[in-house]
Amino acid sequence: MIADAELERLAAERRLVLKDEPATTIEVLGLGDDAVVRKTYRNRGLRWLQTICRQSRAQREHDNLAAVAAAGVPCLIALGWSERRRGCFVEQSTLLTRFVPDALPLQHLLRAEPATSASTRTTLARAMGALLASLHRRGFLWSTPMPRNVLVQGEPSRGHLVVCDTPAVVSLNRDLHGGRLARIDLFLGAFSPSRRRDWQRGERWRWLLGYCDGDLPTARKLWRTMAPRGPLQNVVERALAMAFFTYILGRLRRGRRTEH
Repeated sequence: MIADAELERLAAERRLVLKDEPATTIEVLGLGDDAVVRKTYRNRGLRWLQTICRQSRAQREHDNLAAVAAAGVPCLIALGWSERRRGCFVEQSTLLTRFVPDALPLQHLLRAEPATSASTRTTLARAMGALLASLHRRGFLWSTPMPRNVLVQGEPSRGHLVVCDTPAVVSLNRDLHGGRLARIDLFLGAFSPSRRRDWQRGERWRWLLGYCDGDLPTARKLWRTMAPRGPLQNVVERALAMAFFTYILGRLRRGRRTEH
């Protein structure tokens, strides 16, 4: 974790607030290569009750980013985390990451005015599918593969994407590509009602081709599998997967490590 004195120095150079809401504040501190992003999460009411005996969001996101980076997938570089607890509950947690220069959220580009060009959108769609594929092949279920959780670095037409939000990532240490669990992410990334608004039909096909590395038969098979899938089915399967792999199996694994 960066020392408070260093954060104060960076904030004196520049403090740019990107988001300021009751539950979340996101700031850029500092200039140049030293710049960092500070995300502060505050828990109140039901959100506070849901933190009982759980890792804070900042810790989960920090650990997941570190694991994704170690696997060689482009993502934010986690620098540290901190939290403030009251008993078994998390009142506030803070995540620090390296600032990514010359980057915009993918969601911003998809909804920009004037509109992003058709060719660039196609490139971004294919790159998004390929990014998800790289996570699945390395055993990560992203759980939140939405455009708001991805940064586009540099010229958008190059399609260089960076994962920027990972609090719900599940690491399974096995290839998930195209399998049953992968359908949870595929739906959220390209087939949900929201993604059908973000991406046109042809762009969603390019998205799926990116996921399948251009393999047409596999892409066609996945399209037929995903097309009839509904939101309720996906919500239920995602909740079950998170409950089992994160809370049940995850605690068993941590318990075994503690014993050794």
